[in-house]
Amino acid sequence: MKSGRGGLMTLCLIVCTTISKAQQRLEAGLWAGMSGYLGDLNKSDWLTREPQPAWGILSRYNFSERLALRLSFLQGQLSGRDSHYEDRAFRNFTTQASLNELSAQVEWHFWPLYHPSLKSRFKPSFSPYLLAGFGMIHTVSKPNMDNMFEEKPFIVEGILKDKQAPSRFLHGAVPVGLGLKYHFAYQWTLGVEATFRFAFSDYLDGISHAANPAKNDRYQFWGVLLTYRFLQKPFGFKNRNPTKCKVPMNDYF
Repeated sequence: MKSGRGGLMTLCLIVCTTISKAQQRLEAGLWAGMSGYLGDLNKSDWLTREPQPAWGILSRYNFSERLALRLSFLQGQLSGRDSHYEDRAFRNFTTQASLNELSAQVEWHFWPLYHPSLKSRFKPSFSPYLLAGFGMIHTVSKPNMDNMFEEKPFIVEGILKDKQAPSRFLHGAVPVGLGLKYHFAYQWTLGVEATFRFAFSDYLDGISHAANPAKNDRYQFWGVLLTYRFLQKPFGFKNRNPTKCKVPMNDYF
């Protein structure tokens, strides 16, 4: 009986420790910022001419003080027009597209972000970080290519190809970027970041052959994020002689 009771207590200790540590590594939060179009109607690969409001939600699992895995859902808009550029004004294309992205990203911190088990040992810390991953995006584009001031045969031919192309709503993308985290309170972290998304499609904006079919579309997100870390007291069990299931308190993680 003693052997069985000791084994049960050992198993409880292992389970409690695992669950408690897993919960202490989990965060959830909000993201708010801007989305930017970098497709065929935008000449720069880095800056958009028509930033749009964007928002999102995210969860994060911290494997260590340097490495984390993030799952996020972001929603924004993409828009661009030829009238921003003198050499393209004759074409007079415009486009608008809704954007919904679900992605998984790995975050790597340059400096460790410590999280002690005891609140009394907490000290604010910050670190730059890099992120990269993979995502799926859903877009509904509304291109307008019917108001050219000067028609050119090769552009007209491209317009016909784009209008006859099958509708494409789902696309893959690779997000990469950098940011800065500030762990300012025991359960709260604030971050700012700028990211680029490289799509596996040239039809995020609904325009390809009429512009530059040799280059896929891109877009960007930049904004701020606020996350909350879930912390719960260790589990326990009771019997005739109450015994608490204590979880060892490590200094960090």
